[in-house]
Amino acid sequence: MKSTNFLGSTGLNNPLKTKLPKTKLPRTNTKSIISVFSMIIIAIFLLSGIYTIKTGEEAVILRFGKHVSSNSNAGLKWHIPIIDKVYKANMNEVHRLEFGFRTLSEGSTRKTPRYTSNTKESLMLTGDENLVNAETIIQYKIKDAKNYFFKVDDPVDTLKIISESIIRRSIASHTLDDVLTDNKLAIQQEIKDDLQKLVDKYKLGIAITAIQLQDVNPPQEVDAAFKDVASAREDKNSYINEANSYKNEVIPKARGNAAEMVNKAKAYKTQRIEEAKGDVANFVQILEKYKDGKTVTKTRMYLEVLEEILPNMDKYILSEDGNTLNILNLNNKLNLSSKEDK
Repeated sequence: MKSTNFLGSTGLNNPLKTKLPKTKLPRTNTKSIISVFSMIIIAIFLLSGIYTIKTGEEAVILRFGKHVSSNSNAGLKWHIPIIDKVYKANMNEVHRLEFGFRTLSEGSTRKTPRYTSNTKESLMLTGDENLVNAETIIQYKIKDAKNYFFKVDDPVDTLKIISESIIRRSIASHTLDDVLTDNKLAIQQEIKDDLQKLVDKYKLGIAITAIQLQDVNPPQEVDAAFKDVASAREDKNSYINEANSYKNEVIPKARGNAAEMVNKAKAYKTQRIEEAKGDVANFVQILEKYKDGKTVTKTRMYLEVLEEILPNMDKYILSEDGNTLNILNLNNKLNLSSKEDK
């Protein structure tokens, strides 16, 4: 029995051997898709060049590795992607370097900060050949982003090296007492000034804001002896303060007494001058009376003196021949001058 070929009966070819016609997209649609895809790529490319400058930041732009501009205006900015590179630095942020110790954890309201010492960095020699541990903090800001990023390969590491050198040099040029107490502030200012000069010379683009000798103390081996010295120094200062207090109390009193004595002396001087003037005037009057009647005036003055030196006594005047003169009653006060004036 023969099998019937239904496909063959219709006059069609075998579907396995039949080729379907190819469908072609319109050329206009292809160009549109390519254009949209290209625009998307261009948009992504352009958007990748957008960057943000925050307040206090400065952006340095390089084009093919060459500095072309710096911008410190806050807001959205744009640079050429791939070709340009942007480096940003926070100009307001205060950075910190630690010498002689390291901060393990920052302090808070509930926790105290924890530190670890590094004696290799802190141990230094003073000008009077004493050893001292000087733990120092250096605070700085970036003041020139271009120099900070491109003048030196590692500005922070460079700053560490020159800072340690200047700290050791400054400590070595002062005595132990200066470093511990007496001249500590001046040493900090000296380190800051010298360090800033060297940083500017190397063009690190850094501004030194503060130098603090955090903890300056002698080595542990001689710590007890130095504590005794410090205690004696405190006693000395205490005695000096007591002496100054006594001085401030006594000197004003002495000045007051001196002023009082001077015033009394001036008053006495004025009094004596006026009395002398009165005596002179009196003497002038007596002199005038004396010139008018020398014998009478001489006798009157003689009798007045006798009355002063021999008061309350009976007095008798004898004449040259030895007779008593009864005409004068010396028991009453003599007032010859008033009688003569009358």
